[in-house]
Amino acid sequence: MGFVFRTWKRYPAMMLTGIRNRILVFAILATLLPSLVLGWMYFQQSRQALLDNTAREMKAVASQAEREILLWLKEQLFELRVFSGSYLLSEALESYRQPRAAEDVRSEEVVNSLGSYLSLVRDQYSYYRKLLVFDNDGQLIVHEPLDEPGALLPPDWLAQLGEKRAVLGDFHREGSDGQPALMLGVPVASANDGMLGVLAVEVQPLELEKTLYSLLSESENRGSGTRLMLVDARGMVVLDAAGGSEDETGRKWRVPFPRNDVRDLIRYRNSQGKDVVGLLLPVSGSSWAVLMEKPRDYLFAHIERTRNMAVLVVAGIVAMIGGIAWLLAREIIAPLGELTAAAREVAKGNLDVSIRVRRKDELGFASTVFNDMVGQLRYSRERLEKLSTTDFLTGLPNRAAILDALSGMLKRYQRYSRVFSLLMIDVDHFKSINDKYGHVAGDEVLRHLASMLREQMREVDVIGRYGGEEFIALLDETDGESALVVAERLRTEIAALGIDIQGNPTHITVSIGIAEAEQEDKSADGLIDRADKAMYLAKQNGRNRAELAGVSRRDS
Repeated sequence: MGFVFRTWKRYPAMMLTGIRNRILVFAILATLLPSLVLGWMYFQQSRQALLDNTAREMKAVASQAEREILLWLKEQLFELRVFSGSYLLSEALESYRQPRAAEDVRSEEVVNSLGSYLSLVRDQYSYYRKLLVFDNDGQLIVHEPLDEPGALLPPDWLAQLGEKRAVLGDFHREGSDGQPALMLGVPVASANDGMLGVLAVEVQPLELEKTLYSLLSESENRGSGTRLMLVDARGMVVLDAAGGSEDETGRKWRVPFPRNDVRDLIRYRNSQGKDVVGLLLPVSGSSWAVLMEKPRDYLFAHIERTRNMAVLVVAGIVAMIGGIAWLLAREIIAPLGELTAAAREVAKGNLDVSIRVRRKDELGFASTVFNDMVGQLRYSRERLEKLSTTDFLTGLPNRAAILDALSGMLKRYQRYSRVFSLLMIDVDHFKSINDKYGHVAGDEVLRHLASMLREQMREVDVIGRYGGEEFIALLDETDGESALVVAERLRTEIAALGIDIQGNPTHITVSIGIAEAEQEDKSADGLIDRADKAMYLAKQNGRNRAELAGVSRRDS
């Protein structure tokens, strides 16, 4: 904190020429901002209230439509079950199932009997487009009318019969009228033989369309353009109480969002190209969903007019405040910009930045403090970098630094094939030195050895302490044979040099393992391991020797 107080003493005039008063003037004008916030909150709350109210109304209509659809479906299945219980139908199917020869005329008689029954039923119900009878394997036996193509049961018809004793197909549009039709089916069974087949019908939902239109008309008083539709599992519109299930190009329109359990208002563009809000409500027990939509412009017309007027008023206020703020900020922006740019450089790790101090106010003081702070950070980083990469005892690069250098040289070798070798150097009988003379003497031996190794290495080589009494030397542009020569020279000079330990002249020796970098060395661990094994081989072979990984040599 000393540099802060020293800087403060240099600028006593800052107390008189500060920008604080100008900021206070701007703060007084800025009190108008709460009115803008309150206005925006009011608009959002009004908009949300309108959406909530609309969602409730649309959910009520969609829920009523769902109930009407389920009731209509229940009535259709009930009528179909009545027809399926006819003795004419069950007896004909029982006869059809009896074993018969290929030329047996009974089969044709049964089909004709079934066709007559279906024709009789269809004459009574004009909205039945087709009536069909299937056997227990889902194969079509007969259909009415005969002059139109038959149909197939849904792929999961057996599962549907087992679950709800009915078959519910998808809406489709066939025939010259292009009107939607739905396939429904119920089992035909007898007390003795069980299930005999399936009676199915393609029914036109005329009454259902009228019901949906009636519901839509009741909701029209809430806004023109409201639509009520039924969509299938693919999102295709199959029934539209207001018409218009096709877009302007005549293509079938698909709901532009996933058909799942939404139950909330969604904004989208409908088949007529209008922005609307819609609500999707799945129909229980089916893959259909009720979709109700309202035009967005009509729904938000009043609130958007209010919003636009508020925006104009706020824009005038903001313009006035902005002009005053610009005049006040013009004298502040420039130095703040310099501070911001300098801080951004510091955040990137660049501590060589400095700000020129032009003012004698708070900003000038902040600039001076910033420069002093960056200087302190730069000094601290230099110390930390040195401490983090230097062994405190020997002054050599530490384990992390030597491994980092090794990793870099290995990547360079794998890319450019620039050979290098690694020496693993270990002091022989170092434990006996510690035991005999103490750890202080052992530390002195390591410092002395580190100094000698540093003197013997080239500038391009890297020597560091790996741990304990082990050192690693990285010899750049040096193959294994050349590294062995260097290792022998180091070993010989270390053995010949005496060290004075507590008044006792002592000679130390080292064992050296050498490993040349190879393409198989994908990481530093493999190279270190080979050098380490070569060093232990030197230990086993009598110490005071150098061994090249993969090659055994005697003392020279």
